[in-house]
Amino acid sequence: MSFIGTGDQDWVELDLDLFDRQRLGRLKTLLEEERAQVVRSVGMEYEVEIDAVGTAFLLVDGQRRYMAEVNHDDRLLLTGILDPDGPL
Repeated sequence: MSFIGTGDQDWVELDLDLFDRQRLGRLKTLLEEERAQVVRSVGMEYEVEIDAVGTAFLLVDGQRRYMAEVNHDDRLLLTGILDPDGPL
């Protein structure tokens, strides 16, 4: 965060790209630190894919099976993605 301006026209500039980079950096760190537990949870090895808007996915058998994020408590959160060929 930086303060820009002079006198009574000061304003605060937030670097939102920096927040995104820090969020993705923390996510990658957690996925690496907790790899053994994540492998046990998903049942096999995985790869991480990050799309153009910064959403992280776990690829299991080459398919997106989980969305990964760091929640507000700084915990790794995996959300299962339904199989498009599944029962629903």
